[in-house]
Amino acid sequence: MDRNYIRKTILNRLDSIKGEIIENSLIISSDILNIICEITGETQREVAIYVNRKGEIIDAVIGDYNSAALKEYTERRSKESLSGIRCIHTHPNGHGILSDMDTSALKAIKLDLIVGIGVSDGCPKDAYIAYLAGEGSNYNIIQIGPYSINKLLSINAVELIRGIESDFKEEKNTTVDICSDEERAILVGISGIEDLDELEELLNTAGGIQVCRIAQNRTNIDSAFLIGKGKLEEIKMEIQKREANLVVFDEELSGAQIRNLERELGVRVIDRTQIILDIFAKRARSKEGKLQVELAQLKYMMPRLIGFGVQMSRTGGGIGTRGPGEKKLEIDRRRIRERVRELENEVAEIKKHRDLRRINRAGNIFHVCLVGYTNAGKSTLLNSLSNSEVYVEDQLFATLDPTVKRVCLNSGQEIVISDTVGFIKKLPHELVVAFKSTLEEVTYADLLVHVVDGSNENYEEQIDIVNGVMKDLKADSKPAILAINKLDKIISGSEAYNRDAMLESDVIYISAKNKINLEKLLDRIEYYVNKNSQTLELLVPYNEGSLIAYLHDNGKILHKEYKDNGIYIKGEFDAVASAKVKDYVL
Repeated sequence: MDRNYIRKTILNRLDSIKGEIIENSLIISSDILNIICEITGETQREVAIYVNRKGEIIDAVIGDYNSAALKEYTERRSKESLSGIRCIHTHPNGHGILSDMDTSALKAIKLDLIVGIGVSDGCPKDAYIAYLAGEGSNYNIIQIGPYSINKLLSINAVELIRGIESDFKEEKNTTVDICSDEERAILVGISGIEDLDELEELLNTAGGIQVCRIAQNRTNIDSAFLIGKGKLEEIKMEIQKREANLVVFDEELSGAQIRNLERELGVRVIDRTQIILDIFAKRARSKEGKLQVELAQLKYMMPRLIGFGVQMSRTGGGIGTRGPGEKKLEIDRRRIRERVRELENEVAEIKKHRDLRRINRAGNIFHVCLVGYTNAGKSTLLNSLSNSEVYVEDQLFATLDPTVKRVCLNSGQEIVISDTVGFIKKLPHELVVAFKSTLEEVTYADLLVHVVDGSNENYEEQIDIVNGVMKDLKADSKPAILAINKLDKIISGSEAYNRDAMLESDVIYISAKNKINLEKLLDRIEYYVNKNSQTLELLVPYNEGSLIAYLHDNGKILHKEYKDNGIYIKGEFDAVASAKVKDYVL
């Protein structure tokens, strides 16, 4: 709490009790109790004092309503001991019962004990005491009370603390935090709390656990912290209360903002983009996927080096790096730029090979591309249509590397269907750029199948997001089928879906998992395969062998017969093939 908001006389009264000695047998003296309760009554703020085992008041602080900051003091003599400090603090709401924040401070600092005193109109009303009990790191918090003020003043502090410490045994060489590797995260946004649902899904996919959500609706973004100072204080309190070790922002942060937030909050701070990059790094399996993820990470990192304090894996050395010349930050930047160039060259080379494969494939087979929001069921649909085993999991970005499978239609025609990386709200720019060559696959497709999670209440917003990405890739003019997936999960609202289906022939309701209506989907795909085809009867000379091969690759041969003056062919061909054989049409 900023001391400038409190009258100087009050601060002086608070400072005057520092160094005072409380009789050893007392938890708190009546004189000191009256002073902190009077200050609480005047300011409606919590007051906390810290007392060591000699009875000396080593500090006194004042905080916001119900949120006096509890500092980490310790006079611990050994690992088997408590901190040697007790905290007595006031609650201006009139109730002394201890909050989650109070007990988490007790646990974190290993206080001898913590006392909460309810204050009303400047007078103490009741008191509660909490302390630790147990063995090793598996200790419990014991809270006792309420006590009358007279009873609190009669408790023998020396005997109470001696009994608490004898019950509190901490084994040597044990890890205090048995879940030290667990990412306990507070999610922060600058819109509604419900808008953080997707960020929680991303966090879960990355292996973290949400312990709290905080949102602040604001139009003017703070350049230093993104959020306001009041909300920053709220996050601080929740970190202590929830024992959080990570704060995740739903907006992209600058390097300076990350540095400022970590300095103020004392825990690691990341943004939405970093979580998505982390998930992509875990999911990438192919060489190209790994290169693209590394490229995206470096491009994200480059402008934020000053915020991260990034250290590259290599140490400075060699000609031009010895001595006081180039500073480490500039060395890091230079190395990142060099690596980015290397990665871009490697990705460009892989793109050349893919383009060649695409050209070879494009000449002879119809290409369908599955697009959609992440976790909509694209990979499950691909598995069901092709009887393959593409990796499937009910989490965001379960598959990252695109997969191409051959599928046989009911007519016997073969097509290829490719899966793509799922889209998401606020897809990081670095990922769009790094995966541009992969995402461009949709621009070469003959037909798009837009897979939608019909069980998601935000399915309309997800459709708009995917359509926006298609527009950015200049693929929005391509013919498309809207496949509303997870029909088995759609319970309420199914009638509305059916009405939509009657009005729009290219909306098909399916269950990829249970293979419901997949025949209808294949029939609709086949319609597009044959949409621009026409049935022709041809007589092709025997010396046009290459043309015969072309017709096999680019059409559907219904009948072929060898005659004296050439080969008779009846088949279905698209406009391009029809124009190529117009001279041989009967």
